[in-house]
Amino acid sequence: MTADLKRSRYTLQSRQDAGVYLHNTFSGKGGFYPPRALDLLKRAQPDPTDPLTAQLRRDGHLIAADTDELLRARQQQVTAFFRDDVLHLILFSTEQCNFRCTYCYEKFLHGRMKPEVIEGVKRLVTRRAPGLKLLSISWFGGEPLHAHDIVQDLSNHFTALSEAHGFKYMAHATTNGYYLTPELAPDLIRTGLRDFQITLDGPQETHDQTRKLQGGGGTFDTIWRNLLFLRASDLDFTCTLRINFSPDNYAQTPEFITQLGETFGHDPRFQLHTHPVGRWGGEQDEHLTVYDQDDGFDLAIPLYEHARTCGLSMRHANLNPFGSTCYAARGNSFAIRTSGQVVKCTVALDDERNHVGHLNADGSLHLDQARLLPWVQDNALTDTTCQSCAIRPSCHGAACPLEKMDHGRQPCPDIKRNFKKFLPLMHADHTLELEVLQ
Repeated sequence: MTADLKRSRYTLQSRQDAGVYLHNTFSGKGGFYPPRALDLLKRAQPDPTDPLTAQLRRDGHLIAADTDELLRARQQQVTAFFRDDVLHLILFSTEQCNFRCTYCYEKFLHGRMKPEVIEGVKRLVTRRAPGLKLLSISWFGGEPLHAHDIVQDLSNHFTALSEAHGFKYMAHATTNGYYLTPELAPDLIRTGLRDFQITLDGPQETHDQTRKLQGGGGTFDTIWRNLLFLRASDLDFTCTLRINFSPDNYAQTPEFITQLGETFGHDPRFQLHTHPVGRWGGEQDEHLTVYDQDDGFDLAIPLYEHARTCGLSMRHANLNPFGSTCYAARGNSFAIRTSGQVVKCTVALDDERNHVGHLNADGSLHLDQARLLPWVQDNALTDTTCQSCAIRPSCHGAACPLEKMDHGRQPCPDIKRNFKKFLPLMHADHTLELEVLQ
């Protein structure tokens, strides 16, 4: 006898004239389904021989009636947040930058990573290597490639350890793209740094107003040449093209997305991310023109819709499991500054609450547990509102620990209130065979 089924509490829906978009935040699966899928989700015991019922079960929208989804979500969170066979390090190769972007919040008070810190990073990873299944490295700065020799040195070390111990090694760089030249890029990619985020704030005349060289002058032409090299190559990489938009450049952004689509569209290595400019603590904050946070997020939606028509997809699937979880909330994620100071958040660099420890030259981490705990424990594991939320598996109540510490309220990811508009964008290429499932 077939067990009764029920609709998953983590299935989101967005109705359309021809069907319905469904997405399950626990399984990360979804697509565009026939209209009768909603009827099946309401039944206690759909026909198990029905192909659509089988598809809904495979995607996690229909589950056994006795499933304890709250327990499953809790187990999913604890396993990922505190597993010791995964290590995520955010490394500052330098805290200097060759750019002076108008909205930047960094102070540029420190230089290159100190030799004893480089040695400490090597020894830390070497000590952890035998027990690792995944090493994830995020290069940050400053501009991390401003000290590309340090990036290459440590990348070679990580690659060798990965080959020796059999763990997966992944590396990402948040870079301005200026140094990602035809000479340097292949070497970086060869040593495992294959994922980049590069910001272009519009066409040349717009971009060069906000993202200038330290000594003055434009940066667009150099970045664009480097991107054209990457596009023409057969290198194995992914690149997020980020656009920071504000009232100053929003009107030009759709046309620029068209240009990006004509140049990089339909190449799966390139994807798009847009983000409203905010007052992030920089010296020029009072001079910035910005959107209200909610308005800025709403304005991103038509940009993504336009990008879809230009052959560009979204990089950030924030409704997938852990898609909206901040790295700072994970017990196995640490940012190491050039001085060896260990922090959890790359935004609040000067906040004393963020200074959770220090990396020693022998590879040991000295951590202040009292400062560390607020970052990793006050989330959906304790917050009852988060536990009952349909998007809990995507953020686990940890979209921004800093916001919770500052304001005493559990932060929700922006996508929560507008998920119905994002589901078609997430699943534009995942339409099911409707003639089979009707």
